Amino acid sequence: MKKILLTTLLTLFAAAAFAQRGSVTATVVNADTGESVAGAVLIVAPAKTPEKQQGFTSAFKGAVSIPSLAYGEYKLTVSFIGYNNLDTTFRVSAPKLNLGVLKLKPGVQIETVVKEVKALRTSQKGDTVSYNAGAFKVVADADVEGLLKKMPGITVTDGTVEAQGETVKKVFVDGKEFFGDDVTTAIKSLPAEAVDRVEVYNKLSDAAEFSGMDDGEGYKALNIVTRPGMRQGQFGKLYAGFGYDADTKTEDKFKYIAGGNANVFSGDSRISFIGLFNNVNQQNFSFEDILGVSGGGGGRRGGVGQYMMRPQSGVASVNAIGVNYSDSWGKRDQVTFQGSYFFNNTNTENRSTVEKWYEAPMIPDTLSTNGYSDTKGYNHRFNARLEWKISENQNLMIRPRFSYQSNDPWSRTTGWQFGAPADGGSGYSYTDNFSDALRHGYNVGTSAVYRAKLGKNGRTITLDGSFSYSDNTNNSNSWSNVLGTLPDRPGIAPDGTWDTTGYTKIRRLCNLAPSSSYSLRGSFTYTEPVAKYAQVSFQYRVSYNSQERDKRSYITGDDFSTAGLTPDRSLSNSYESGYLTQSVGPGFRFSKERNTFVANVYYQRSALDGQIVRDDAEKIKHAYNNVTYFMMGQLNINRENSLRLFVSSYTDSPSITDLQSVYDVSDAQNISHGNPNLKPTYSHRVNFHYTNSNVEKGRTFMWMFSMNTTLDYTASHLVQRPGDITIDGQLYTPNFYSTTTNLDGYWQLRTHLSYGLPIGFLKSNFNVMAGVVYTKTPSMLGGTVDAATGMISGGDRNDTKNMGYDFRAVLGSNISENVDFTLSWNGTYNEATNSLNTDKSKNRYFNHTAQGNLKVVFPLGFTFTASAAYSQYIGFTNDYSEDYLLCNAWLGKKVFKNKRGEVMIGVNDLLNQNRAFSRSTGSGYTQNSTNSVIGRYYMVQFTYNLRRFGKKGSRNLKDYGMEQSGSTRRMGPGGPGGPPPGGFRGGPGGF
Repeated sequence: MKKILLTTLLTLFAAAAFAQRGSVTATVVNADTGESVAGAVLIVAPAKTPEKQQGFTSAFKGAVSIPSLAYGEYKLTVSFIGYNNLDTTFRVSAPKLNLGVLKLKPGVQIETVVKEVKALRTSQKGDTVSYNAGAFKVVADADVEGLLKKMPGITVTDGTVEAQGETVKKVFVDGKEFFGDDVTTAIKSLPAEAVDRVEVYNKLSDAAEFSGMDDGEGYKALNIVTRPGMRQGQFGKLYAGFGYDADTKTEDKFKYIAGGNANVFSGDSRISFIGLFNNVNQQNFSFEDILGVSGGGGGRRGGVGQYMMRPQSGVASVNAIGVNYSDSWGKRDQVTFQGSYFFNNTNTENRSTVEKWYEAPMIPDTLSTNGYSDTKGYNHRFNARLEWKISENQNLMIRPRFSYQSNDPWSRTTGWQFGAPADGGSGYSYTDNFSDALRHGYNVGTSAVYRAKLGKNGRTITLDGSFSYSDNTNNSNSWSNVLGTLPDRPGIAPDGTWDTTGYTKIRRLCNLAPSSSYSLRGSFTYTEPVAKYAQVSFQYRVSYNSQERDKRSYITGDDFSTAGLTPDRSLSNSYESGYLTQSVGPGFRFSKERNTFVANVYYQRSALDGQIVRDDAEKIKHAYNNVTYFMMGQLNINRENSLRLFVSSYTDSPSITDLQSVYDVSDAQNISHGNPNLKPTYSHRVNFHYTNSNVEKGRTFMWMFSMNTTLDYTASHLVQRPGDITIDGQLYTPNFYSTTTNLDGYWQLRTHLSYGLPIGFLKSNFNVMAGVVYTKTPSMLGGTVDAATGMISGGDRNDTKNMGYDFRAVLGSNISENVDFTLSWNGTYNEATNSLNTDKSKNRYFNHTAQGNLKVVFPLGFTFTASAAYSQYIGFTNDYSEDYLLCNAWLGKKVFKNKRGEVMIGVNDLLNQNRAFSRSTGSGYTQNSTNSVIGRYYMVQFTYNLRRFGKKGSRNLKDYGMEQSGSTRRMGPGGPGGPPPGGFRGGPGGF
C-alpha cells in the first residue's frame, strides 16, 4: 500500500512539475547608445531539443514578452539588421522571469547597412517565402495590391492573386484571417506603408493544422506582417470624386466614386471598416455565388473559396460595405476571435457580341449574336473563427458562417447561325432568347475542430465536423426560338438586316425551381509517435450530402400567366438525392530539421441514392469504390534553396443530374441528355516547387511544375445538326444535341519560371516570368441519336490540344516614395489543334499588353499620376487584329499641414479607346467576344490618408521607427529570413 501511495505521489509531483510554466520579459537596446530596438527577432529553443524553436519580436520601446515557457533551460538568439547577433542562455524556474536588458552591439557601418538592405528582398524558411516590403518602394498612399505587383513570383490580375503558380485563396494579417476568403478586398484594404513583410506559404486545412498531418486539402495563402509601430493607432484612406462623361450614349453621364477604409488597431483588438460606392465599374471585391449564377457554385470536393467569384462582365454601379474584427481574450489569450461581415449591391449592364466560327471537324458554320443584359445583385456574407485554448493539451476551433444572395437578371440575345449548304454549311437558323428571372437563396453552416494531446508528445486525437444548409429559389419567365435550321438564305428586311419572317417560332415559358440541400461531414484522426522524428496516423472521414429540386415549367401565352395550366412534362424535372462518402486509411509523417515527408492512403466508397420524379419515378442508385493517395515532401537544402513536391489523387463522382435519363429541351436549339452509365473521374496530380533566394545579392528564382491527368474524364459528346428528334410527341430540329461520356486522356501540364533581381544603377527591381501550358481535352463528335434512349451511338473521338507560351517582364522603381513607376510587358502565344482536323492546321493567335504606371510627388506637394496600357490581339489563322490604347492622367496637390490630403483632377481613358475583347478555342470552334466597358470621363477627386499612432496619437512616423514620405524606408524587423515560418502566424496582433 505504501509503495502504491508513494508511486502515486511521485507521479502527481512529476505531473505538477511538468505542467509548471513561466513567462519571460526583457528589453532590447542598442549597446552603444542605450536606445531601444523595436522589431528585433528573438529565437528561443529548449537546450535539450534545439530544433523546437519559437520566434518572437521586440515591440514598442524594445519590450519583449514571452507568455508561456515550460520550466527548464533555454538558448536565446537575438538579431536585428546592422547588429551582431546576441547569443545567451537562461533558465525558467519561476512563474515570472525578467532577463533585464539585452544589449545588441552594432556590427557594421551605415554604408554596409544600406548595401544589406538593398539585398534583403526575399528570404525563405521551410515552405515560406518572405518578402521584405522595405525593398519594394511604392508611394506613401499605395495599397497592398500595388506592393504585391512589384514582388517576384507574384502576379495580380483583376484582383486575383497568384503566387508561385497557384491562386491565393486567403489573406492573413499578422497570422489572423482578414475578410474571410475575399482576397481582393483584403489586398485593397491596407496601406502598403503598414506592411513590414509579406509571407507566401502553403496553409494547411483546419483539421490538418490541428492534427499536424497534412491531408492534401491545404491552399496557398498570404500573411501580411505589419510594422510594429503601426499596431497601435488608427490609419486608412478616404476618398470621393465626381465626374462627367460627355461621350456616352448608353450610360449615366454624371460619374461618382466614394469610399475608403479605416483601421483601428489596439494591440490584439483590431477592427477594420471598408466602403465603396460608385458608377464607374470599380468592383474591389469578390462575391459569394451560392446560386451558381456565374457558372460556379460549389461541388462536393469544395474547399476554401469554393464560392468566391470575381464580378461579371459589363459596367456596374456598386454599393459595398464591410467590417472585420479580431481580438484575444483571457489572461493568456486563451480565446481568439476573428470575424467579418460584407455586403454588396451591384447593378450591371452589359452589351455583348459573339462571333463564333465552327471549323473542321465541325460543319463550317458561323454564329453571330448581339446581347444586352441588366442584372441587379445583392450579397450578404458573415464568417467568423473562434479558437479556445482550453488547456495546454486541448484546443477547440469553431467557424460559423452565413450568406444570402439575390440575383435579378434581365437579358435578350439575338443573332444568326449560318452556313450556305452549297459551301458545306448546314443552313440558316435564327437565335432569339429572352429571360427575366428572380433568384435568391441563403446558406448557413458551422464547422468545429477539437484536438487533444494524450500525454506523450506527438500522440493526439482530432475531431472535425461541419454542417451546412442552403435554400434557393429560381423563378424566371423566358422565351426562345424553337424553329430549326432552314436551307434557304433569308431575305433582306427594310432596315438592311436579314428578315426573320419564317425563321421564328417563339415558345414562352414560366419556370419555378425551388431547391434545398444540406450536408454533414465528420472526421477522426489519431496520431502516434513511432520514433523521435516520425509519426503514424489513422483517419476516418464520412460525409453525407442531400439535395432536393422541383423544377416546374409551363408553356404560356404572351403574358406568362400560368392560370389553368399544368407543368409541361418534357420541360419539368424534380429529383432528390443523397450522397454518402466514407474514407479510411493510414498516414505517415517524418519531420527533422525543417525537412518533412507525409504520406496518406485512403480507401473511399461513395454511394448515391436518388430518384427522378416525373410521371413515373426513376430510381438511381450507384456505388463507387476507389483508393486515393497523398504524398508531400519538403526538402530545405540550405537557407537559400528549398524543394517541395505534392503527389495526390482524387475522385469526382457524377451528380444525379448527370446520371438522369432525361432530356433537357429548355433551349430547343441546343438539346442535351443525361448519361445513366457515367462513371466517376479519377485524377492524378503532381505539383513541384523549387525556390532559391540569394539573400546576399537580393535575387529570387522560382520554378514551378504541375501535372494533372484524368481517367474516365467527363467529356462531351456533341452532334451538330442531328436532324429531327421526337421527344414526348414533340418534333425538334436542334442545331446541337449533346450528352456526356467517359474518356481517358485528359492532360494538363504547366511549368513556370520566375526570376527577380535589383538593378542598382536604375534603383529598380526587375522581375521576369515565363511559362508553358499544355492541355489536351478529349471529346466525341458526330454520331446518331437514339430517340428511345437519348444516347448517341457512333461518332469519332476528337482531342483538342492547346499549347500556350507566356512571358512577363516587370520593372518597378525603388527610388523613393516620391517617384514610383512600374513598366511591364506580358504576352501569350497559343496554338490550338483538333485531332479530327484532316489538314492538321493550327489555330494560332497572340495577345500582349505593354503597360506603364507613374506617380511623382513634386516639391510644394504637387503630384502627377499617369498610366498607359496598349493591348493587341492578333489572329494568325483567321487573319484578324484588335488593339486599343488606354491612357489615364491626373494632376494633384497635397493639402493640409501634414500632406495627408490630396486634390486631383484628371481623365480616364483619354483617347476613348477602351475595349473588352477576348478569344477562346474549343473542340472545333474559335470564338471572339466583346463586352461593355467604361469609356472616357473627367473627374475631380479628393483623398485623405488617416494616420494616428501610439498612445498619444502622434502623426509623425519617425516616432515609430519609420520615415516620413519622401525618405528612405527602413528595413523591417527579422533580418535575413525573419522569424521561423510558424513564429508569427499565431502571434500577437492581426485581424
